[in-house]
Amino acid sequence: MNPIDRPLAGCVVNISISESDDSAKRGFPEWQVNRVTLQTVSALFGQGASVIFGHDWRDDGVMDAVYGFARQMQSPIPLSREDVEATDRQLLINLLPWPDTPSLDARLREQLSSTLRVESAGLPEELRNLDNEARDAGPQSPLYQYLRARGLTFLRHQLNEICHARLCLGGRRSGSAGRFPGVIEEALLALRSSKPLYLAGLLGGAAQQIVEAIEGNEMPDDFCPRTPVEALYTNPPIKEDDNETLRDRDIDRAAVWKEFAEAEHKRIAEANRLTIEENEELFHTPVLDRVIELVLISLSRLRPDPPQRQRNGE
Repeated sequence: MNPIDRPLAGCVVNISISESDDSAKRGFPEWQVNRVTLQTVSALFGQGASVIFGHDWRDDGVMDAVYGFARQMQSPIPLSREDVEATDRQLLINLLPWPDTPSLDARLREQLSSTLRVESAGLPEELRNLDNEARDAGPQSPLYQYLRARGLTFLRHQLNEICHARLCLGGRRSGSAGRFPGVIEEALLALRSSKPLYLAGLLGGAAQQIVEAIEGNEMPDDFCPRTPVEALYTNPPIKEDDNETLRDRDIDRAAVWKEFAEAEHKRIAEANRLTIEENEELFHTPVLDRVIELVLISLSRLRPDPPQRQRNGE
């Protein structure tokens, strides 16, 4: 079967899978989290879907595993440049937040170009002229840290615009360089835009906290905990006048929890086309295969029927 003929060809899924504060206690140490990532990518890839990551380069092994997967897939199922143009995208895409640059050298990126694309997301338009100044000031400077946080939100908006659905598993509840932990902000943007959202508590962490909010639990003290970044949003090192980014410059963890709580099961189900019962199972199942199965069921329901191909000149 040609990759373009696969049932989910043209569908782009943003997956956010990473270690959480309690994933090891749940039986998922780092190497198992990498296995979860690769098994999910493989299942989506096998159905023809593209997978997009918004991942900075950290020593958690996730992107090492993804790049290794791209190398494996390049040989047995390479896409020609014509196929890439026909589907309008590579099967694996990684957007990097400012100021990260691809860790793969140019030669290797070229070798993997029909399967993997890696590029930088950059900064919001109003902040681009501060790029060099922030880099010169260094990572410890308020300007650099503020641009890093704003760049993470900007990246997540781009992911939300490109993808057709988002899957969130795990994610650390603290230590984020952004205004909110990554999984929290990604799920929030999906919710606000009525993007199909899949939340699985399999790995615990931030994704599990969102599930708890949707299920009507009280907000825990460690939800979106305060960080030094919050002070930069209260008294930013530069002035921004773009009214379109006002909401991106707000930090109110109680309001975020309330937004998830008010969505409840119904709004999540309306967007991802799983039943309320299926979403509840997705929230709580301890079985990765069932998580993947439910995501594929949803995508098949969301995917419009492909047009019938003419045969024998009909």
